[in-house]
Amino acid sequence: MLRWTLNIFGLHMKAKAVFIFIAALSLLAANGCGPGDKPSGEAQYDVIIVGGGMAGLSAGAHLASNGLKVLLLEQHHKVGGCTTNFTRGDFTFEVALHELAGGGLFQLMDLCGVKDKVEVYPLPDLYRSIFPGETTVDVTMPANWEGWDNTLKANWPEEAEGIDKLHSLSTEVFKDVMDVKDLFRYSGAKKLFATLSVPIKHPALVKWSKKTLQELLDYCFTDEDIKAVVSQFWIYYGAPIPDEIAILTLVANEVFLTEGAWHVMGTSQNLSNAYAERIRELGGEVKTGTLVTKVIVEDGVATGVQTEFGDTYTGRYVICNTDPYQMAFKLVGEDNLPASYVKNLKGLKPANSLFVTYLGLNIDLKKLGYTDTEIFYNTSKDSVAVYDNMMNNNFKDGMVSITIYSNYGDPIYAPPGKSLVALLEFSDYDSWPKDRDEYQKMRDEKAAEIIDLAAKVIPELADPKNVDVMEIMTPVTLQEFTMNYHGIPYGFYLDLDQWKKIPINTPVKNLYITSSWTQSWHGVGSAQINGWMAARLIMDREGIE
Repeated sequence: MLRWTLNIFGLHMKAKAVFIFIAALSLLAANGCGPGDKPSGEAQYDVIIVGGGMAGLSAGAHLASNGLKVLLLEQHHKVGGCTTNFTRGDFTFEVALHELAGGGLFQLMDLCGVKDKVEVYPLPDLYRSIFPGETTVDVTMPANWEGWDNTLKANWPEEAEGIDKLHSLSTEVFKDVMDVKDLFRYSGAKKLFATLSVPIKHPALVKWSKKTLQELLDYCFTDEDIKAVVSQFWIYYGAPIPDEIAILTLVANEVFLTEGAWHVMGTSQNLSNAYAERIRELGGEVKTGTLVTKVIVEDGVATGVQTEFGDTYTGRYVICNTDPYQMAFKLVGEDNLPASYVKNLKGLKPANSLFVTYLGLNIDLKKLGYTDTEIFYNTSKDSVAVYDNMMNNNFKDGMVSITIYSNYGDPIYAPPGKSLVALLEFSDYDSWPKDRDEYQKMRDEKAAEIIDLAAKVIPELADPKNVDVMEIMTPVTLQEFTMNYHGIPYGFYLDLDQWKKIPINTPVKNLYITSSWTQSWHGVGSAQINGWMAARLIMDREGIE
């Protein structure tokens, strides 16, 4: 069985009635198009995909693997979106990927013929978590359940019962999610009966889909230090602990700690390239440097796209691997969408963007004793204060993710005797000046600030003589290169008061959207899942098993 995580229950249920909960779940799949409802008419392609990020690449490979003629159009000069790299001098920098959860994701890659085109390798640990204070907390968490549980129990023996409770809950909720993983494909009576059974068969999933991460931590633990360490990955999930949904941590725990943390040899660009290569070898086309400016909609049906060069391509289906604002307001046009869809979209709160400082160092950090791969240095256990500080670009009072890629065991990052480090914090696009000079001044100031914070862990970072190369990525940079709204890689803000994601189906017939803004949770792995989900919906309509 394929193992992947779907964001099926990431919603806040204000009504207490079970029937309301079931009805809300039933809205997750598309309405109006069932299996075998194939578009009629002639077209140049079976499927046109707008955008060559990971979800678009995944969708294209799965569709091409099942005999459909695919055209993928990417505005950048290479595919990948955030799943890519860049080179400066002796160093090759990973734009965004830190680690992948394996297992089911690799099965998904194998399903479309991509797995054998890339080499992956396991990372030694999941992360190191540091909270300075009167008594500094400094714990390295392994990337497997046995090591995870034993490390927590060695540091907090009085919390042993809660540690076991978190483990069992993670396993139980993940199993529940897997049991309903195909719900997005159902329609009509089949969907109704499936959703009616969810509260009966999967009470843990129903319960924790309505709880925050804070409530989960309080349920399992009493000590604030263990709560902080266990929830450290909130920084990659997008919302502070009191807002974040509990099942995201539960499911992610089970995936990472059962299947391990992995990376792609040669950087994530190799993964993106492998998908593009697979599409081409199956007869599909991948065109880079080609910006799509319009999705053609005729009588409520998507029939093709137009590019910036004036070219028109026709397709029986169109998939937008974009953020929903681009799709709705730039490509499709608000007039082609129901007012209710537009209103819902405008009412959703986007998540944060990122600020990253990339450093190519002329020193060997590993030989100096810095053997970690992923370090989180937190100025406070108050995630709300930390989040607010970062979003206000007050980096010195936020937290910093320190990724030492040169410790990953892949020689591509840095030559012998040198090191490569990426320093990350959250940031808000709207906080950056529009004036170019002011923007550059602020960018440099914030880079110095984040380096100073990281230097509390690695003092050598603060010495300019140790830095051969420095590059800086702001939300403005992210938007410029990916065209993602406000440079946001995470999609919608992840809390209980809104739908975090939107359905892959859209109100426009034969038009789908797949990206980090849609149903599965964000990240490189989830983007591949989202791409598969879009492909699966089209294959269902084509009658392809």
